[in-house]
Amino acid sequence: MTEGGPARDRAVIEAVHALEPQARAAWRALVDLESPSTDIGALARVLAWVERELTELDAAVEHRPAPSAMARLGAPDGTSTGAGIAVARFGSDDRRRLLLCTHLDTVHAHWQGATWSETGSRVVGPGVADMKGGVLVVLLALRALRQAGIRDLSWTVVATTDEETGSWASRDALASLAPGHAAAFIPEPAMADGSIVVQRPGSARVSIEVTGRAAHAGRDAAQGISAVTALCEAVAAAARLADPPRRIVNMALLRGGEATNIIPDHAGAVGNIRWQTEADGEALMAGLSALGRGGPNDLPHVVIDLEVNRPVKERTEAVESLVRCMQDAAAVLGLRVGAGFTGGVSDGNIIQAAGVPTLDGMGVRGGNLHRHDEFAELDSLGERAALLALTMLRVRDSIPA
Repeated sequence: MTEGGPARDRAVIEAVHALEPQARAAWRALVDLESPSTDIGALARVLAWVERELTELDAAVEHRPAPSAMARLGAPDGTSTGAGIAVARFGSDDRRRLLLCTHLDTVHAHWQGATWSETGSRVVGPGVADMKGGVLVVLLALRALRQAGIRDLSWTVVATTDEETGSWASRDALASLAPGHAAAFIPEPAMADGSIVVQRPGSARVSIEVTGRAAHAGRDAAQGISAVTALCEAVAAAARLADPPRRIVNMALLRGGEATNIIPDHAGAVGNIRWQTEADGEALMAGLSALGRGGPNDLPHVVIDLEVNRPVKERTEAVESLVRCMQDAAAVLGLRVGAGFTGGVSDGNIIQAAGVPTLDGMGVRGGNLHRHDEFAELDSLGERAALLALTMLRVRDSIPA
């Protein structure tokens, strides 16, 4: 079936309904297959699970290991290199090829208790919404398209394993894979009211490293230069640069000192900054850079390091065109789905910065993300899969063959 219109839509919707029980069982299996960002073995297992699922969709699946150059981004700042990425390609219409980008890692450590707990219309579990529910939205949408006889829609699915820790190991691969796709879809959880996400802030990692001079805290205090004191001054100055929600500074991990009777000669901090516009980002990073001072022979020596991992995702006219396709698909389903801004960041930032208009927040409806009571609405799996499938068809059809 290649023709458009109501008959095609009905066939897709009916296929989603028929496949939803199987997809819900797979959703539970994926949640039970825990994959904390810090457990490389667990990430490798869940990546292999998804690769098998994509192979069953007749996709050509490629596994790409995490680049070893990213090893420097491991602890103590909480990041992880992940277990690599999977890239699955289907179809030959590269001019109208669509990209779907998922992530398999969760912020949760290994769960205490049942990983899948249903209460009424909701399920609670690690990553049940962010974004294992989103992974099943993608798989269910693609299976429904196939069952409906639609074989002329070309797509690429990318599954990463380090999104929650900043996509440091996968960002270059995403930036190189994205160009050439007509549009992209990210199944991050929907906003609280079910809206998709079309705008996200930029994000960067900031570190402050301070060198002072050690000395006995009693008899030689006048000779010491406290790195911890200088660090505290720099962190406080960094906080004053914030202007939420336009500019956010979160210096979260601090270290320094080894004993209370020694003036500390080294201290450091690592944090995250976010900004809503490129102008805000430039101002924020200029202000942070200005906090650096001194030198090896001019103590305290304060060094500021900034590394952007996700540029601003803007609501461009190309994105608006995708929104119109999405809202037309929603109307077919009897839904009204909005489009808005959220302060979180995702791989959609990276993909859109590579030149591909992107709709984000296409995943399940849920809440309490990154908490022990993270939940998802069970009925949203089929709803969002149908929305994704019908939106993909409308976006494809809007591009001249």
